[in-house]
Amino acid sequence: MPNNIYVLSDLHGHYDIFIKMLEKINFCEDDTLFILGDCCDRGPDSLKIYLYIQKFKNIHLIKGNHEIMMRDAFKVDDPTSSQRRMWFQNGGNKTCTSYHQYLHKQAFNECDYKVLKAAFYKMMIDYIDSCPSFVELNCNGQDYVLLHAGINPEKGLYDQTEEECAWMREYFFMSKGLDNKIIIFGHTPTCYIRQTSECFDVWYDPVYKDKIGIDGGLGTFENGQLNCICLNNNQVYVIKKSEMLLGGKL
Repeated sequence: MPNNIYVLSDLHGHYDIFIKMLEKINFCEDDTLFILGDCCDRGPDSLKIYLYIQKFKNIHLIKGNHEIMMRDAFKVDDPTSSQRRMWFQNGGNKTCTSYHQYLHKQAFNECDYKVLKAAFYKMMIDYIDSCPSFVELNCNGQDYVLLHAGINPEKGLYDQTEEECAWMREYFFMSKGLDNKIIIFGHTPTCYIRQTSECFDVWYDPVYKDKIGIDGGLGTFENGQLNCICLNNNQVYVIKKSEMLLGGKL
């Protein structure tokens, strides 16, 4: 077993906050980190996150709905497509800007840039397709399921679709989950689950005791935060977006 197993979610392009969290938890090569999706969109540095995490065998991405929207937009590669419109309506324009900058679009003629872009699209599509919709693991005798959004409560874990794991909301977190397993999920900011705009802390299901929500609203709210939980001791680490703003990092 690795030294520590960490879980965080919904970075939404905030690379600096992500790196600050890795420093805060003293993340090392003997640890393992699971990211529950949505590394891209809304924030400024989506591509930097993907390029960073792909360097490490001990950092694992579980695909979220924003990865799926980006992948589907890349597959059709048509600015007028419904896939592209849906992605941009959900903050994809920020990610698009970041990869144009990465590929140095202005440095190439149109034909050469199309070739370069196609290779980049294929790399990202293959990477996202390789990411699982959920991960099962055991830590200290407790079984966990890690996924982005949730499950359809009417179906077993292995019957879930990619879309259900990436898009579920109220029906999931207001229902009983899986027997003898705790589901850790992101996707829905915890302020929405609590129905308050003031609290972005980790949410523990008070009714069924079988779910933990960790999306701190980093992508959507100026007062949002990044939550990270260590499964070995259940310690929670928090970095607030406002702290980074005050430090001049964003």
